[in-house]
Amino acid sequence: MKKILLASLFLAIGMPVICDDAIQQDNIPQSEVIPAQEIVKPADPVREELPPQWSEFCEAGYENAVYKDSHDIFNIFSFVKSERVKKNYWAERRVSFEKYLKTCENLDSSAKSACYAKLRDMETQKNDLYKIKSRQLLYENNVDIHRR
Repeated sequence: MKKILLASLFLAIGMPVICDDAIQQDNIPQSEVIPAQEIVKPADPVREELPPQWSEFCEAGYENAVYKDSHDIFNIFSFVKSERVKKNYWAERRVSFEKYLKTCENLDSSAKSACYAKLRDMETQKNDLYKIKSRQLLYENNVDIHRR
């Protein structure tokens, strides 16, 4: 029974490929075949790349974080202090991102797309490093990451 099912499966998968080859070779008259040299692709219009958005890279909930240097009375709790540190981190990254983005916007159109690509690459690398550091911090504090 298994052999019959496997054989029918192979036939069902292979049949459209065999049929397509036969149709393509037999039904096309030679007068309709166009040599590759005669096919001219239309020129792509110069497409300006859209600038990257901060929300592409920022952790959810920290898009509008503002740097806060003040310490409040609740700093004695570690979760309050760590939340302030996290908000400050994302606020500093956003300022850096916006400065680089303004630099890119002042360039001409050919260099602008390369600048946007570089900015995207840098921010992606920063996010990767952020994830690695946060996992390392959890590991150092003996927090089980895969507890579930």
